[in-house]
Amino acid sequence: MEKKKTIQKALDKASKFEEYISLIEKLHLENKATSFQDNEEFFNYSKLGLTRMLRVFKTIKLLPEVSSKVESIAEAQTWMLITESWCGDASQTVPVIAKLATLNPQVKLQIVLRDSNEELMQHYLTDGGKSIPILAILNDKLEETGIWGPRPEPAQEKVMAYKKLKEPKPHFSQLSADLQKWYNKDRGVLTQTEILSIL
Repeated sequence: MEKKKTIQKALDKASKFEEYISLIEKLHLENKATSFQDNEEFFNYSKLGLTRMLRVFKTIKLLPEVSSKVESIAEAQTWMLITESWCGDASQTVPVIAKLATLNPQVKLQIVLRDSNEELMQHYLTDGGKSIPILAILNDKLEETGIWGPRPEPAQEKVMAYKKLKEPKPHFSQLSADLQKWYNKDRGVLTQTEILSIL
C-alpha cells in the first residue's frame, strides 16, 4: 500500500509529454535543466536532449507489431515514465514511448521527474542506482503490470562494461558518445520490441 501511495503522490504532479517539453523549453530560457539547475554542463545536456527528443518523436518509425499491440489495449493503463531533461538515454527513448502512447486513448502517459520524487525512485533502483528512464506500466489500481528501463539491453551492456573498467577509466563522455552512436543506428527498434515484451 505504501508504494501505491508513493506512486499516486508522484502522479499527482506528473506531466503529459507536451507539458514536459514546454517545461524544458521554459527552463532553457533561464539556462536550466529539470534538475542540477546551477550546473551549466547539465543545461547543455538538456539542450542537446531536447533537440534529440523532438527529432526522434517526429521521425520514429513505429513497428507494426508494436503499434498493433498498443492499439489493442482494451483497459485503461497509466504509463509512468521517470526521467530528467539532461539524460542522454532518455533523449532517445522517451519520445519513442511518447509516440507509442499516442496510439491508444486507453494509455495515459505520465512523466515524472526523478529528482523531485526521491521516495518514488527508491522503488525503481537499478543495481542500487537511480538510473533513468524507467517506465512502469500501471493498471487502474496502480498495480504494476510491466517495468522497463533504464535502456535497451545492448546499451545497458555497454554501461555495465564501462563500470567494470579499472581506474583510470576513459571519460564518461566517451561512453555517452558510444551510446548515442548505438541509438542512432538502432533507430528505436529495440526500445519498441523490449516494451512490447512487457505489454
